[in-house]
Order: sequence, then structure tokens, then C-alpha cells
Amino acid sequence: MKHYLFLFASLFLLTSCNFTEEITFNEDGSGEFIMSYDMSEVMRTMEEQMGGGNKKEGKEKVKIDSVFYFNDMLVEKADSIAQLPQEEQDRIKSLEDIVMKMKMDEEKGVFNIGVGSKFKSLAELPEALEKIEQAKSFNSANDQTMSKMGDSEVAKASQGMFEYLDFTYDGKTFSRRLKEDYKDSNQDLEGLNNEIAQMGEESKEMFQSMSYTLVYNFPKPVKSVTNENAKISNDGKTVTLSMNFIEMLKTPEMMTLDVVLED
Repeated sequence: MKHYLFLFASLFLLTSCNFTEEITFNEDGSGEFIMSYDMSEVMRTMEEQMGGGNKKEGKEKVKIDSVFYFNDMLVEKADSIAQLPQEEQDRIKSLEDIVMKMKMDEEKGVFNIGVGSKFKSLAELPEALEKIEQAKSFNSANDQTMSKMGDSEVAKASQGMFEYLDFTYDGKTFSRRLKEDYKDSNQDLEGLNNEIAQMGEESKEMFQSMSYTLVYNFPKPVKSVTNENAKISNDGKTVTLSMNFIEMLKTPEMMTLDVVLED
């Protein structure tokens, strides 16, 4: 699995992907946050760069559907962690709830990776998001390829946007809004624009076609949703909203919404 993670990390800098922000709520208000990356385009590029790879006759198609818990890595590196100062040990061990999900099916052209964490209430989400970033940093410190991925302006932009978002949920109404002190700044997009401008035309087109999708799963049917572009699933319990990633960074207010659930 790590072999594919390293490959996708380096190719992430050269290819586009689609982002999905998904929150699943339980009846008691607890839930799970997962940020997923659709790396199907990366997989196709990988195959091309490897001269067809497993497309060659007689080669078995790769199929992976796995879940990796950060706690497993803590067990694996227990001896090394034990050598650290107690404060650092506590910080690292606090990441045990972090989970990584990976689904890869070469035959169907599917390659998805998700990183997330469970929470007892939505009030813990900011802490969960911080832990996710800490987990990425922890892994980056031990692998130069993963560290390089984090240096991408695209990666920074996708991570930084949560700094100006507020999420609330009381069992009846869910909201995704911009913080009151949020201020739009063209300078925030300068690095991203420069990175895209330095790409070749093909890579530039792929980055400009990236999408960002919200998926919110609730324990009971949705009564209404304020954003007119949002869609409610057939069973009435899931709200989905999708937008061009670059446009979303420029106009984040287009991805705000209030969801009211049925009694």
C-alpha cells in the first residue's frame, strides 16, 4: 500500500484530482469527517508513465479496498516514539483516531484515497481537522515525497480553507458558513495562480477542471437546504453540492448552506 501512496504523492504535483469533503452524522450527534481525493487521473498517468504497466497481457489488475488506522503506525513506531519528550509523545498519541481509506480498482479505473477522523460532536471538528493535518506532517517528516506533496500550492489551498469555515449542528439544523471575520484576499490565490501558470497546457487544463464536492449524510431525512445548487439523495438523507475547485477558492460563499432536518 505504501508503494502506491508514494507514487500518488509525487504524481499529485503533476496531475489533477477531485476533492470530496464528507461528514456522516450518527443519531447522537457524533460522526466521522473524511477528506477524499479522487486520484483516478493520477492512476491513468501512472500507467502511461510505466508503459502500460498492468495493462500488459497476463498481468493481474490491482484491486485494493483497505482502511489504515494511524494507531497501527503508532504501535509499529512505539520504540522510536518512546525516545521522544513526554509532551511530544502525548501529541503523537493523540492522533490515534486518524484513519486513511484507500480504494483502487485498475479494471474500473478507480483510485480514491480518504483521510479523516471520528468526532463525538461537531464541536470537536476543528480539533479533528487539526489532528488530520498533524498526522500528515508526522508522515511528511519521515518521507520526503509526502513532504513535497504538502508543499504544493493546491494542497495548501485545500487545507487552508477550513481556517475560515464554521460548522454547526444541533440535531435539527446543520450549517456550513464563513466565519464573521473572514476577509477575501486576492493574495491568498497568488501562489496557486503562479503554480498553475508555470504548468504546461495539458496540466493547466486538468487543474482548472478540478472539482470540490460536499457530501453530508444525516440520520434522518432532510426537510430543506438553502443552497439552490445542492441536491438531496433519493432516500432524503444525503445532501451533495459540487463546484469547480478554483472557483470555489475564489468565491467560497457559493459553498455555504443550511440544512434543516425533518422532525
